[in-house]
Amino acid sequence: MIDNLVLQRLKEREKELNTLYRINELLSVRDLSLDALFNGIIELIPGGWQYGAICEVKFLFENHGWSSEDFRETEWMQRADIVIDNNISGEIIISYLQLIREFNGSQFLPEEQKLLNTIADKVGNYIFHQRLRNSLKALEAGKENESENGNGNGQVLSLAGSDQHWKWRFRMAERISQLMDFTKFGVSEVYLIGSVKNATEGPSSDIDLLVHHRANGQQLNCLKSWIEGWSLCLAEENYQHTGYLTGGLIDLHLLTDEDIKAQTSFAVMIGAVDDPARLLRREGED
Repeated sequence: MIDNLVLQRLKEREKELNTLYRINELLSVRDLSLDALFNGIIELIPGGWQYGAICEVKFLFENHGWSSEDFRETEWMQRADIVIDNNISGEIIISYLQLIREFNGSQFLPEEQKLLNTIADKVGNYIFHQRLRNSLKALEAGKENESENGNGNGQVLSLAGSDQHWKWRFRMAERISQLMDFTKFGVSEVYLIGSVKNATEGPSSDIDLLVHHRANGQQLNCLKSWIEGWSLCLAEENYQHTGYLTGGLIDLHLLTDEDIKAQTSFAVMIGAVDDPARLLRREGED
């Protein structure tokens, strides 16, 4: 017999899969306008979240915004970047309007962040392929720029080479956060900030990691040594590929509970409206 907790988890997974299925149906329609794309997904997202009745959604994309009617900034929010052609072009923001119940310091389930990341990837891929088709049409017509169908996606892609500096560093930051032993090092959260998060770095740029910790002295020394090992290895790898010699490739910024509470230093970037830190991993999330 299935107990109530297992049954509840199965129901949540069913909601998530149904939401992804409905979003896939929406994205199967070619040449959606940005209004139709974002407003359509805004309607679908709450059905996949645990507390859909208080779940509000906002899209920010290339200096424009779309949101559900009652959206507002609260202390219960999660985000995912929309990446187009290796550039962060926007983000999806989920906001709960009130506190119902927290688990491991968050009102969101770990699976909900994964679902949001998947939706953001699908949106980015949809717009990328839309603009790729426009680019091919423009090339065939012998034009450098073209806007067709009145669909808001008429822009063409930059056909220059992909920004491998950003892509490689971003993947390394994700990998480091995945491999970090939170218990051993006393870590609560890992965020990405700076040029790698914003896809504006060059071949000599650092990876800026923001680490919220509750570590004692020994744990902190172990964490610093572990990050230093990664930093030196990545710097050597970067040198072999670019010729840029640096003393290390990771810039580690440490935050305590007191820093978070007082909103000092880099703590102000966590949950900020402008240029927020990107959460890579939270304690209790795999």
